Amino acid sequence: MVVAKKLIVEQFIRATNEQDWERAKSLLHENVQRHSSTHGMEPVSNSEELIEFHKQEVLAFPDLKETVLFMVEEGDKVAARIHFRGTQLGHLGDFRPSGKVLDACFHCFFKVIDEKIAEIWVEYDQLNGLIQLGHYSLPPNKN
Repeated sequence: MVVAKKLIVEQFIRATNEQDWERAKSLLHENVQRHSSTHGMEPVSNSEELIEFHKQEVLAFPDLKETVLFMVEEGDKVAARIHFRGTQLGHLGDFRPSGKVLDACFHCFFKVIDEKIAEIWVEYDQLNGLIQLGHYSLPPNKN
C-alpha cells in the first residue's frame, strides 16, 4: 500500500509538535537536506541535525504549535502553508527570551522518497518575526 506523501508530512509535523523525536526521525531519510534562504540559517544535511534543529526551536518556544493550513501534493513534492504560534521563552540564536508570542505563517516544500522526507525547503518572513518578538523595530514613517 502506498502512503500519500501529504500524510507523511502531516505525521512529521504532528510528531514535532508532540516532541516525539523518535517518530519524527523515523519519517526522515538519514541524509535529509533542509534549505532556507533566511539569514543565519545553517543548512541541515542529515536527520540528526534536523531533529536537533527542532529541539532547539522547542527550547526557544516551549509551547510552539505548527498547524497545517493547506497542502498540495504533486509527484514526489508536497507544498504546505503552515501556521506557527509560540511564546519565546528561550534564546533564539543571539536574541534573549522576550516572553512575546510569535504568530506567523510560513511556506515549506517537502520532497518525499520511499515514504520518507528526503529534502525540505523552508521560507518565512524573519523581519516580521523579529518585530513581533520585540527584537527589532522599524524606523518611524516620515511621510
